[in-house]
Amino acid sequence: MPDLDPRSARRRLLKSGTICFNGRHSTLPCTVRDFSDGGAKLLSQGSVNVPDTFELNVELDGIWVSCEVVWRRGSEVGVRFTSPVEIAVPKRKQVLSCTEPKAKPSLRRVVKQALR
Repeated sequence: MPDLDPRSARRRLLKSGTICFNGRHSTLPCTVRDFSDGGAKLLSQGSVNVPDTFELNVELDGIWVSCEVVWRRGSEVGVRFTSPVEIAVPKRKQVLSCTEPKAKPSLRRVVKQALR
């Protein structure tokens, strides 16, 4: 069982996740706002729709973990992990690249290039 100390180190995140229930046949999209060893804070459209127990999938990190809802506030849901976090090979990767490393983004450049 994971450490459930509420003061455990939390990592702030802004990642897309999926709430899976009914044997992974039903899903709801969510956003993972923070993540710790014992739980997470999720943002979902209407926390009333989130079941009391479910599996959380964070596709970019390959994370699968069983969760239990601890609290609900508006569209936010606090969950406690009821199983160890499983890390699988991610199905896709997040790739960030800069085509012009020293150039700062500017609308003027985009407009000037479009007018050429």
